Amino acid sequence: DIDECATGTHNCSAAETCYNIQGGFRCLSFECPSNYRKVSDMRCERINCFNYLECQNTPVRITYYQLNFQTNIVVPAHIFRIGPSPAYAGDNIVLTITKGNEEGYFSTRRLNSYTGIVYLQRQVKEPKDFLLDVEMKLWRQGTYTTFLAKIYIFITAHAY
Repeated sequence: DIDECATGTHNCSAAETCYNIQGGFRCLSFECPSNYRKVSDMRCERINCFNYLECQNTPVRITYYQLNFQTNIVVPAHIFRIGPSPAYAGDNIVLTITKGNEEGYFSTRRLNSYTGIVYLQRQVKEPKDFLLDVEMKLWRQGTYTTFLAKIYIFITAHAY
């Protein structure tokens, strides 16, 4: 595997980030939606919300992640863990894949009241890219706060 991102042999634009995968690369661009500001390369935070319902239902934070696996990964495979940091007694989370799982390759499970996982539940036989939106709703002291993880998953052909 040649790291095209490190060697500069990729064709990503200045507005994109090069992400190396087994046998290639991807050009990714991370934009914050309106009413969000970029606080780091991979994270957007909500600027404000205008009423109780909007505050409950729009993510306070959107974070981007990239994961790379090969087609021969053994399923079920825990690929992503999510939870509040710090966690407090009485916290309770609800995890939902809201986008990108139309073919049902992924699922979520709670490990306890404040930790959940995303797992690959069925074999991906061909190289394939996914973009999952995983929403974590945190119930803390009588209020829901929503967090969104946007997870790029690149399944590449396994190297023999």
